[in-house]
Amino acid sequence: MQTWNKRRLINTLAIFIIAGVMVYLIGSGHLPRKQQNETKNIQGFAFDTTYQITIYQGGTKKTLQKCVSECSSCENVISRTKKTSTVYRINALSKKYEELLPGKLCQSLQKGQTIMLSKQQRTEYEAKLKQALPEAYTELACHVSSDGSISFQVNDTLQKLVNYSFKYGKLSKGCFTMGIEPVSSLWDFSTDQPTVPQDAEIRKALTYVGDEHIRLHNDRLSFSVPGTGIEFGGIAKGYIADRLKDLLRQDGVTSGLIDLGGNILCLGNKPDGTAFRIGVRQPFSDRDAVIDTVAVKDLSVVSSGIYERCFKQNGKFYHHILDPSTGYPVDNTLMAVTILSKASVDGDGLSTTCFGLGLEKGMELIDSLDNVEAVFVTKDEKMHYSKGYAKYRAMQK
Repeated sequence: MQTWNKRRLINTLAIFIIAGVMVYLIGSGHLPRKQQNETKNIQGFAFDTTYQITIYQGGTKKTLQKCVSECSSCENVISRTKKTSTVYRINALSKKYEELLPGKLCQSLQKGQTIMLSKQQRTEYEAKLKQALPEAYTELACHVSSDGSISFQVNDTLQKLVNYSFKYGKLSKGCFTMGIEPVSSLWDFSTDQPTVPQDAEIRKALTYVGDEHIRLHNDRLSFSVPGTGIEFGGIAKGYIADRLKDLLRQDGVTSGLIDLGGNILCLGNKPDGTAFRIGVRQPFSDRDAVIDTVAVKDLSVVSSGIYERCFKQNGKFYHHILDPSTGYPVDNTLMAVTILSKASVDGDGLSTTCFGLGLEKGMELIDSLDNVEAVFVTKDEKMHYSKGYAKYRAMQK
């Protein structure tokens, strides 16, 4: 079995490399000394990746500390694997409720059939949930409804993430879904020796996958099928990058870079007034090789590809971008997708969406959107550009 891990590249390159995007500060060594001394940066680890935030103009060291606190705060809400996070607790309560509910009732709900729970039954299930997971139950004001659904009170961050997920679920025609968690939790690409889940496990997990099981009404998130789970790996880092950008701007930052493991977000221009140059990494390259370079100002550049988290088993290649219809990695002609957009959350959502849609439908979607451009890399190493991408291209040096 052979594995590739993006973390082994971090700290080995002289420029920033995270999950497929490389940032070049061309000419930065020739900036006036005063501007060089203004540069402030901080590194950390969250969302299962290393991140780096750099300020070139404006802000203070306290600004960077605010960014670190914001990353930690968001992780405590969004993380699928951190046991104290809100998302983890929602999924745990949903799975526990499935264990408590009789099998026949669960099967009826999975088939979309109507059931009716008495007040006594609901009180009994809620009491058992509170006993099993007291902190999660109380924090989320967990409630079992007469139609068999389970609901939770969620904060503004999760409400926004759910709505973003619904948006990309519709755009992708189901290729993107926050409801992929029952399947994605079976795959562990972070371990040193990842393995393919059993087919029976995947088929069972697919029963719970899909946005159709998920509802949001005001601040109440509900699952119509017990055992449903959510995750925001497809948009979380983009959403957080946008949050950090707002925070930096509030503190007077006019030039900076946010680098969140595959998401690069540029604030303004470089200190000398020119655009930042972003190099798109050559897939599966162990060195600082790039296949394209773009010059961007105040834009986000996000890449998704099969080379980020992947492994081989019995000679077959597996990667982390999963197909919600099969539970296995997406199998098409694409190797990578890079999105240029104003908001990083859009770049994040669209990179995953377009990868799932494939080259033809993905490109059609990008060309239908305003102020969004993309480059698709196919497995034959050919590059395919959206209509307006050319204006961002820069000569590689």
